[in-house]
Amino acid sequence: MTVTVNPARVEALREVRGRRRPELRVRSEEEALEFVNSVGFCFLFTSHGFAMPTLWEAICGEARTLEGKHDDSGIGTAWDWKDTLPARKACFYGKVLCKSPTLVSLAYLPHLYALSPNYGSEDDYLQEYAEGRLTAEAKWVYEALLREGPLSTTRLRKLAGLNGKANCMRFDRAITELQAGLKIVKVGVSDASAWGYCYVYDLVLRQYPWLAEEARSIPSVAAEDALTLKYLEAAVCVAASEISRLFGWEPWRMERLLARLTSAGRIVADARWPGRPGVHLVRLEDLPLVCE
Repeated sequence: MTVTVNPARVEALREVRGRRRPELRVRSEEEALEFVNSVGFCFLFTSHGFAMPTLWEAICGEARTLEGKHDDSGIGTAWDWKDTLPARKACFYGKVLCKSPTLVSLAYLPHLYALSPNYGSEDDYLQEYAEGRLTAEAKWVYEALLREGPLSTTRLRKLAGLNGKANCMRFDRAITELQAGLKIVKVGVSDASAWGYCYVYDLVLRQYPWLAEEARSIPSVAAEDALTLKYLEAAVCVAASEISRLFGWEPWRMERLLARLTSAGRIVADARWPGRPGVHLVRLEDLPLVCE
């Protein structure tokens, strides 16, 4: 069925679920964890053009743009909690979705891992490298962590053969590549740098030894469905192309996903948003809340 959503109602629901209202704002580290768990996954500061919730906006209790607000106290709070929450393994943090800083609930981390290129072994990277799906720099960084255990970025650069200003971009790209592939994760901070602050990284499987086994029990289609529905819960109404861009899914995968969720009565896949092209997706239970 074709329905037309009320944009004001969609935005109002996003504000509630993203805690972008003063009375709903996140006020403590435990509330921040509750927020991450409730939305499943969120970006840290900016939504990058998606309808994705952000921890910073939830802390502020309103929608904000990052530009020109670097003295905002909420920025410092969000920066601290993105370190402290993952440090005690209350949630996962890394450049995961769209290679952007993302906090992920441990309930949804196995779903992301189930759809990653990993098979659940610390030597998975060898096959990816042999097939040209992993850069040489990422291989060097990963192998340094595999050999040595957790390392500060300063030490990691040296052991991976990527120290020096000339290699800064190559190292940073490798770190991002490995985080997006759920191979390495930031596990803490260190003062072992000229600035007195740098990250410490380790292998995902070493820090989360339960992850691979849990991910194996989740079929890929079940992982796709769960991630899509969780995102729609927070985003309320989005174009199918937004789902595809967020998770990096191919057109054939999206076509299969939409048919599956529609036939199961979980979503409406032909909603119209006045003034915006194309069809949009809405969870069936949200229709009464966003339509006239």
